[in-house]
Amino acid sequence: MGTAQLSEPAAAWDREYAEIRAYTTSYRGDLDRGVRFLLDWLAARGETLDGPIVDCGCGMGRNAIPLARRGHEVIGLEHSAAALGRLQAALAGDSLAGSLTTHRHDLNAPLPVASGSAAAVLDITAVDNLVDAASRRRYGDEVARILRPGGTAVVVTFACDDGYYGRWVEGSPWRREGVVEDPHTGIRNQLFTPAQLDAVFVPPLRRQAAATLVFVDEAAGGRWTRRFLIHLYWKGLA
Repeated sequence: MGTAQLSEPAAAWDREYAEIRAYTTSYRGDLDRGVRFLLDWLAARGETLDGPIVDCGCGMGRNAIPLARRGHEVIGLEHSAAALGRLQAALAGDSLAGSLTTHRHDLNAPLPVASGSAAAVLDITAVDNLVDAASRRRYGDEVARILRPGGTAVVVTFACDDGYYGRWVEGSPWRREGVVEDPHTGIRNQLFTPAQLDAVFVPPLRRQAAATLVFVDEAAGGRWTRRFLIHLYWKGLA
């Protein structure tokens, strides 16, 4: 499947953030479960995040803003101008203990972050927007490039049997690739098996931990049993 077949994703996300609001998880103010999974995993090892955190697909700042308030240096990357506008509005008058800088950026392009500079990369349902396999592989290499030795990436994305997206696989013209288009938003997403997700990042990264998150949530006016994959990837010291 070539990229020429794809609709313009930033425009679809602009519509979602500006008017449709189908995805309730995008509008919450608490840290995503995947970010909490990463922080708990580090805490169990006696480790902390010391250095820049790059939030790929930061949206309206659900994770970037709370982490900056906790004192972290956060770099937010987001292709939707509407989302970044809402993020800046949320920051108005906010005194952060750390720092938060944002860039309007398409994850199909090289990441605007120096090599070996990031302590952690957050990908909270961002990689699934890269519905072309070659683009995903380039992105995985970029995540590895910007991580410092010993750095960690947490990736949260949709399992093939997700209760919301999975129901459209059979009728999708891209079902062999595991790509579906949400009829409510026009946004296309790649659904993953654990092995398919690992293929994006391994090698050069190494998977260190994994979990499947199952919970009931709302989307597009309904309640669904969601199934998300959470994978932690580590960049070796050598």
